[in-house]
Amino acid sequence: CCSLVPRVQGTSLRTYSVCSEQQLHLLEAVLNAYNNVTTTAKATDATDCLAKCQRVRCSAAVSVESNATCEMVTIATAKLSISADQVQQVIGSQVDAEVWKAEDTVWPSPAVQLRNSSTGRNGSIQSVLINTTGCYLIKAGGARGGGNLLRSTSGGQGVQVSARVNLTAGTQLSIVVGQMGGSMSLSYGGGGGSFVYRTVDQLLLLAAGGGGEAW
Repeated sequence: CCSLVPRVQGTSLRTYSVCSEQQLHLLEAVLNAYNNVTTTAKATDATDCLAKCQRVRCSAAVSVESNATCEMVTIATAKLSISADQVQQVIGSQVDAEVWKAEDTVWPSPAVQLRNSSTGRNGSIQSVLINTTGCYLIKAGGARGGGNLLRSTSGGQGVQVSARVNLTAGTQLSIVVGQMGGSMSLSYGGGGGSFVYRTVDQLLLLAAGGGGEAW
């Protein structure tokens, strides 16, 4: 990935990286949650295009040197009232187009958070259906281990882990949220682990171990 920053002294600027693919697809989740406006200007080359892009703080730009054009996509952080002709799902479909994206731009889908809702061995495996193809950040934490009531000591903390996973629309994930180990005078136990796996083939995507029991 190649990065390019047109520098202007005393100005804080964004860094843009050229995309390996010729086209940049805006997912439906982005189009539904953000304001997306595309404008076109004349530009002699990619440097000229990105300089124009910097002035309007655009999130992505397409430079086409053969016809000296620069297509800029500006995405606001809140959905505004916009007309249908301002929304474009694919940019960079032109011949010899070069697509650049701001490195600090992230267009996240809505987050899903699952927590343990009970204690003990009994519980249910929760599930999430992926509606939009994209790259997802998954975080999981193992549960704390049980404490020793006689010594007033606490169990160990569970592990916190995260991973970025490419998922396609229609994928169902199964989530097991670990439970805290029991705290008592005797027979206290370790915390349960948390796991995320693909339901159809039980492919493990993420595992977070639980904390150890107190002594």
